[in-house]
Amino acid sequence: MKVVVVVPVVAVAVPNVEKTAEMATVVFTPTGLRGEFPTGTSILQAAQQLGVDLESSCGGRGICGRCQIQQSVGEFSKHGISSLAENITPPSQVETEKRKFQKMLLKGRRLGCSAQILGDMVIDVPSESQMHQQHIVKKPLTSTFASIRQ
Repeated sequence: MKVVVVVPVVAVAVPNVEKTAEMATVVFTPTGLRGEFPTGTSILQAAQQLGVDLESSCGGRGICGRCQIQQSVGEFSKHGISSLAENITPPSQVETEKRKFQKMLLKGRRLGCSAQILGDMVIDVPSESQMHQQHIVKKPLTSTFASIRQ
């Protein structure tokens, strides 16, 4: 004897979810990598999501000063962007201290971990802020060479 169970299907209306944050286009030079990010995203987070070579030894806590970037201001027809000075947050207290007391932050530069996106912009990653090195895996992977030699 076969038992058939009938389960009623209820349709649930899902309301349209609107974006809570405005989106902004960010182009990183010299790589030319670009992406759309919600306003309020840090430059460092945007760079990491795109795979931009921007160093951050402290993990974005504003301690190391290695994630220095520079906003390029102007019209960039090549990228279809108008990068305005007001499209980035004002310098944070961490940045002000680094510039004033520690002399770590060069003039015209910002910390990518502190600066946030407020609108479309072009960001230059200076060569000193790029890693230019291989990442070494600390835990050794299983060696296939040992089996080849045997």
